[in-house]
Amino acid sequence: MSTTVPEAARRTTTWCGRAAAALAVSAAVLHAGSLAEHTPSPGSAALTLVMVAGCLYCARHLWMRGDQRDWILVTVMNVAMIMVHLTTMSPGRAAGGHHGHAVPPVAGAAAGASIPPLMAAALAVAAAEVLLAVSVVFHRTRRGMDPATAAARPRWSGTLST
Repeated sequence: MSTTVPEAARRTTTWCGRAAAALAVSAAVLHAGSLAEHTPSPGSAALTLVMVAGCLYCARHLWMRGDQRDWILVTVMNVAMIMVHLTTMSPGRAAGGHHGHAVPPVAGAAAGASIPPLMAAALAVAAAEVLLAVSVVFHRTRRGMDPATAAARPRWSGTLST
């Protein structure tokens, strides 16, 4: 039995990794675009720069190898980003919501109220990254196609005897 990963699995993994890397770079660009809104607060601006670096870090790893750890990190970071942004945009925030915008929650949104375009784009990119990453992790764990660990996994040629 061969211990190599099928060529189709490698192509799919590479394609998905490159797509996720492109999404991560676009998330970094969106974070950098919002930096001007954070200049009054040095802490918030520093955190935004850390997020830009984090997005680029993930993009590099997804482009180069995209192992299971990278995909799980992308999933967790994007889910956390969506949760933080949606909770900080609530109208009950002392500063009037995230980035100074009073944004009503989706369920009770007033007519004409909307999320700022940059924030909407960032949330859409994050949601796309989550869907792609969860799909890859699910596919790999269900089919055993993780290129980084497939070669190291033993292939048993028969049943185990006790």
